[in-house]
Amino acid sequence: MKLTITNTWRTAIATPAIAFVLAACATIIAPQGGPKDEKPPGLVADETTPNLQTNFKKQRIELTFDEWVQVQDVFNQVLVSPPLRYPYKVTLKRKTVRFDFDEKEELRDSATYTINFGAAVKDLTEKNSAENLRFVFSTGPYIDSLSVRGTIVDAVTAEPVKGALFMLYDNLADSVVRTERPFYFAKADDKGNFKIENVKAGEFKGFALVDADLNYLFNQASEKIGFPESNITISADTSQALLIRLFEETKPLQILEADATRYGRLKLAFNQTPPTDLSLSYSEVGQQVVYEYEKDSLLVWYDNPGSLPWELYVRYDTVLNDTARVRVLDRALFIREAKLTEAGRRNPGAIRATPGQPVRVRFNHPLMAVNDSLIQLLEDSTLTRVIPDLRIDSIARRELALSYPFKYVTPYEWLILPGALTDMYGLTNADTIRKSLQSALLKDFGNMQLRADSLEAGVNYVIQVLNPDGSILQSFQTQGQAAFEKTISTLAPGQYSLRVIADTNGNGRWDPGHYDTRRQPERIRVTKLEALRANWDLEVIVGRLE
Repeated sequence: MKLTITNTWRTAIATPAIAFVLAACATIIAPQGGPKDEKPPGLVADETTPNLQTNFKKQRIELTFDEWVQVQDVFNQVLVSPPLRYPYKVTLKRKTVRFDFDEKEELRDSATYTINFGAAVKDLTEKNSAENLRFVFSTGPYIDSLSVRGTIVDAVTAEPVKGALFMLYDNLADSVVRTERPFYFAKADDKGNFKIENVKAGEFKGFALVDADLNYLFNQASEKIGFPESNITISADTSQALLIRLFEETKPLQILEADATRYGRLKLAFNQTPPTDLSLSYSEVGQQVVYEYEKDSLLVWYDNPGSLPWELYVRYDTVLNDTARVRVLDRALFIREAKLTEAGRRNPGAIRATPGQPVRVRFNHPLMAVNDSLIQLLEDSTLTRVIPDLRIDSIARRELALSYPFKYVTPYEWLILPGALTDMYGLTNADTIRKSLQSALLKDFGNMQLRADSLEAGVNYVIQVLNPDGSILQSFQTQGQAAFEKTISTLAPGQYSLRVIADTNGNGRWDPGHYDTRRQPERIRVTKLEALRANWDLEVIVGRLE
């Protein structure tokens, strides 16, 4: 009886534990010379365990080939569905591949099993893989013949997720994905496609998983998951392909570290980028406080002349309720030793001023006051003094912004004289800060015109233009309208991207799904735009999300 070839699914899931033993009496050497061998190994039916057996009893399975073969990458290539509880053995003796169950293994009643060998078995000469090598048997009176297919993609990038598992459970309890191995499963190929064959009719819970610890269980918060909107009913009429969007659930927001070792600054490090709508309050002891978000941290700048300990209270929804204690430190010592200086690396060259946008200088402490009389903007080689607009950024209080209608191809000198700036501790800059400015030509920049006229009415959207490095350049929100227009001017040439989010909960950001509440990830699309060129208007049509 021949080993039946059915619809092929070549990639396979790594099993929790397997053993591969090469048993041979002598070294096998591939023949030399002659035409290239392009024929894959074939089975010798009379010497091979019959395929498609019913009422199967646990036994050794032998596959004998018509040429010398080798077995490679068993761990990743050989798939058994439903998964076995104990490690199996794949051994090779001469031209025969043997599959042995563990002696403790108990096969399920009335279940159809599939052993898919993927590309594990190859010939010796050209390493041609045996094609469509699947062994199917049933412990019941018939072989199940239905199938489930679909595609697994990343919820954010829409890229296929190679190697992700799609699993089916006949136990419909929500907890089953954490407590039981699946009844059936398959592994997505490099296009994200999967197909589970030889499935029985019935209702199943479907679940997709990037199985970090290879145990078929969703037991790590960092594992990516996905699931259909509802349970799957499989029958002879089932034909629709599933689309599963994988995501990583949001971890509960946590403060990992509170650093209050230096006077004037408390640094809270979080396990993720904190939302900018944290609820922040503190015990009043006469201190002055400024908040600054920085990557995965919150900087709490403070001045506490009363020298009393105090507490900062951090709240976010129902997931975070924490307190950071700030002890008394020597303010007088800090005032004696600290200096108000420019932050970061100094740029000795001229700053290129973008038309219509302020020039910014960042300092090491939050600023509180500016003495305009001690700040000079000198124009052209004649050093004619002109009057710019100066302001401390209301959100990023460590930044001083200068705005002025710069003349093209005209040099400027920006002087911040000693005493011009005062920080929150009452310190002033002791040295002159000198900046050379050069206004860029308007033709050196491009403009971007965003336009949408077919957004879903009643759906809130977040529309974000991303810089070439992936950071957010600008973000806009719509409130249920179908049309949207926005122009972004004087952009540097480059490759920008557009991110569109269907903001279901209206919080202004993308939210992943959540398994226990059966919430799907918000729809999102990231599109790389045509490269923006200098002196060019780029029109971007914002289409609806599917």
